[in-house]
Amino acid sequence: MTVAVVGAGIFGVAAALELSLRSHRVTLFDADVVPAPRAASTDEAKAIRRVRYAGDKAGYVEMAERSADQWHAWERQTGRHVLHRTGHLSIVRNHTAPRSLIHESVRWLHARGAIEVQELSAAALRRRFPQFTVADDEAGVYDPWGGYLESAAAVRMLADLAVDAGVTLRERTAVAAVGERAGAATVRAAGAEHAFDRVVVAAGAWIGRLLPALARRLRVTRQETLLLPAPGAAAFAYPRMPTWGADPDGDEWYGFPLLRGGCVKVARDRLGPAVDAGAERAGTSLFAADAEAMLRRRIPALAGSPGACGRSCLYTMTTDAHFIIDRVPGGERLVVAGAGSGHAFKFGGVLGPLIAGVVEGLPDPAGAPFRIGSRFR
Repeated sequence: MTVAVVGAGIFGVAAALELSLRSHRVTLFDADVVPAPRAASTDEAKAIRRVRYAGDKAGYVEMAERSADQWHAWERQTGRHVLHRTGHLSIVRNHTAPRSLIHESVRWLHARGAIEVQELSAAALRRRFPQFTVADDEAGVYDPWGGYLESAAAVRMLADLAVDAGVTLRERTAVAAVGERAGAATVRAAGAEHAFDRVVVAAGAWIGRLLPALARRLRVTRQETLLLPAPGAAAFAYPRMPTWGADPDGDEWYGFPLLRGGCVKVARDRLGPAVDAGAERAGTSLFAADAEAMLRRRIPALAGSPGACGRSCLYTMTTDAHFIIDRVPGGERLVVAGAGSGHAFKFGGVLGPLIAGVVEGLPDPAGAPFRIGSRFR
């Protein structure tokens, strides 16, 4: 088949690579260079973790593990290093309370044999990771399996693999519209209409613009981050500093150890305001002040770090926080892949086969949570 993929973020590059490896002729469109500075998939780092997936999201644990294996395979193939296993630390209150998400997640991981996941008392947490201020009623859950991906570099790596596999990459080529007519799916770009057997819309926050019927089912939010030069960098580099998250039932801050660019990244996972896909990506002084207050409480050695730089990225949210990978309702040749809901990047190693299976019309129980079905009625 001939397949167009619209959007070269993590969903798009993974889909294009997998479809080309399955001998389809693939054209990958992006409105910017790859990795695009305004795309949700770019940034310094995205976490990869297993903790906090339980209940109806427990299946994500196996997906994360398979994805990590595939990321390592791509690293071996390219000689590039984008997955850093720094361990992941969750700082929580009352994590042993019944039905606590962290507690249920740890129980589930231990039951499936992940005995390396450790529960740390407040005292043990202070000894192990003295950078953090920890209250007496707090505890830690540390999973040495976790870490982070260098997201922009990872997208570029997959784009290069896709091109090597035969994908035609059309950077700086904005897609104005997609459609479906008898015998073809269409893409309007550069003032002309192009026909394909299938079109995959993987345009992130711009999905609603290309597929208006889905726009009201999705919410695009602004999420801010702060990059801070680290004084005494060794204290904030792996192995002394892990990837971390704190207070998941409250403000839910998270961060990373010293990154390749020489900065520490902190961010808040609490949903920001709803915005349009064209929203400004600069950081705000309000978020910088909130982050500074958090650092004074939680990581005082980072507070007041000069040269901090703010940035925003966009989440494209569904109501149930599952992705969308399915045919567009009412059509046969258009496929939508996206709505990462703030946690998709880590699964880049398994997204390609899930999307390709829908393009090819193959049954795949693993993809069932991502079908549209009646989720948004």
